[in-house]
Amino acid sequence: MLKDTNINVRVNSDIKNEAETILNKLGLNLSSAIDLYLAQIIKTRGIPFEVKLPNEENKEKVLQIGQIINSLGGAPTTPELNKIIELYAQNDISYDVAIYAIKEILNK
Repeated sequence: MLKDTNINVRVNSDIKNEAETILNKLGLNLSSAIDLYLAQIIKTRGIPFEVKLPNEENKEKVLQIGQIINSLGGAPTTPELNKIIELYAQNDISYDVAIYAIKEILNK
């Protein structure tokens, strides 16, 4: 496809440099990556990833699970625990499943 339009944007130099490093390892340049991003916007008819503010219900659920973890003796934050908290906050798993999973992790 013919590239016949320029886009001028201002971005944080650290973010740009880090992104370019990753893209180079993938065999892409920044221009090609932006082309891919714009193509995905067209394909998905929107931004191709979720962009939203956390709602109050999610914040309350995260606090609730945090209190339960503390009541069970507490635990250092781990990727496993964070994933369970995230899934529960987003209503992807039920309260009972979240508690069961937390207890399993804490009892390892």
